[in-house]
Amino acid sequence: MLNEIASSKDCLTLTEAFIKTIDHFVPCFWSALSKMPDPRDSNRIRYPIEEEILIGILTFIMKLGARRNIKYKFNSPVFVSNIKQIGGIFYPENKFPDTILHGDTLNYLLSGIDPQRIHNLRKLVIRSLVRKRCLENYRLLKRYYTIAIDGTGYLAFKKRHCEHCLKRVIKGKTFYLHQVLEAKLVLPGIGMALSISSEFIENEKEDVSKQDCELKAFYRLIKKLKSDFPQMNICLLLDGLYAAKPVMEVIKEMGWDYLITFKEGSGKSMFEEYEALLKFLPNNSLEKREGEICHSYRWAHDMDWNGQIVHGFEDRQETPEGKKRFVWLSSIKADRNNVEELSQGGGRSRWIIENQGFNTQKNGGYALEHAFSTNNWGMKNFYLLMQIAHIFNQLMEKGSLLRERIRTEMGSLKVFSDWLWSSFTSIWIDVKKLCSILKRRFQIRFNTS
Repeated sequence: MLNEIASSKDCLTLTEAFIKTIDHFVPCFWSALSKMPDPRDSNRIRYPIEEEILIGILTFIMKLGARRNIKYKFNSPVFVSNIKQIGGIFYPENKFPDTILHGDTLNYLLSGIDPQRIHNLRKLVIRSLVRKRCLENYRLLKRYYTIAIDGTGYLAFKKRHCEHCLKRVIKGKTFYLHQVLEAKLVLPGIGMALSISSEFIENEKEDVSKQDCELKAFYRLIKKLKSDFPQMNICLLLDGLYAAKPVMEVIKEMGWDYLITFKEGSGKSMFEEYEALLKFLPNNSLEKREGEICHSYRWAHDMDWNGQIVHGFEDRQETPEGKKRFVWLSSIKADRNNVEELSQGGGRSRWIIENQGFNTQKNGGYALEHAFSTNNWGMKNFYLLMQIAHIFNQLMEKGSLLRERIRTEMGSLKVFSDWLWSSFTSIWIDVKKLCSILKRRFQIRFNTS
């Protein structure tokens, strides 16, 4: 029986594997699309909302780079037929047309949908992964879901195009920016960065005395995060910007913990106190060797940060290239048993939001900094669909259903996106086979190598 299942997994087309991956990890995804409120005039709708949202996600999964490419890359009889067949399986009450929608049609829809609706779709994806215990093996200290929070710019204009733009003067030139504060669930054992929540950094109106900023957005973001995942045991991974008493207090109110990158510039007096304490705590140390890297861990407890009790720990590394030092403030007490995991699986894993998160979306074909829309709701919804697409791509990349094929046959995710596009646009879906695949139970495990 196991050999039969393995064999059936090996003969899947990429289109079938894509649909099975979503159906395996997020079985409620398809019904959620049909429940999304449609803001359009029902008498003038040609393309069902389920089809348009799916096309929007596929635009990023297949890395088209711009919405105008939808009509060039997806306008093939095979692709149109395949989308229609998918619609027939999951939405038999709807009729998917025999043509492909235009990118402007998608923009029109997304410009009329409250971004909270797309946010709720992503929330459903993450909740499904948590409830199915897919992420259980990657929790810090077997307890915490580690969530890294950081901001990035995603759009820049030379002229103001809406009242919500942030205004920045850089080297004498004025730019109008749109930025976002992103919370990503990072899995250090596997190198995944799953977008769990986003807060857009923007002004309420054009003429404001103080512009919105990352720190203001942080307080809005964590309230949203708490509301969406009230029972989740979270440890936030933060940079030195957040080494402040009000931040620590509000995290404590949420019932969470934190690891904050600690540098001398973030609090000189506290840094001096931390180093002074270490001199009196010679036993609070642990030496570890990892290949050519020698780790020297140190820690200190119960330091007063403006009335807030915090703890500190560090990892001093000696490598053939030189020495490095990483220090963190924490609400968790480090000790001999946990300091290595707190450092490597906690503090050091914050970089995943930069590499597997922002860098991948900016330079890996997702076109994060491309203006898919200039409408305020439209640009947000395209951004949120990108986050969902990135989650699905990581599930395919790391999942055992496709992992070996991506590694041995394709070599990279960019090539995988091209192959998936080729499969969707050149291989006709066998409806009976696909329905059989969807009914069959597969085990899809993540790669931890």
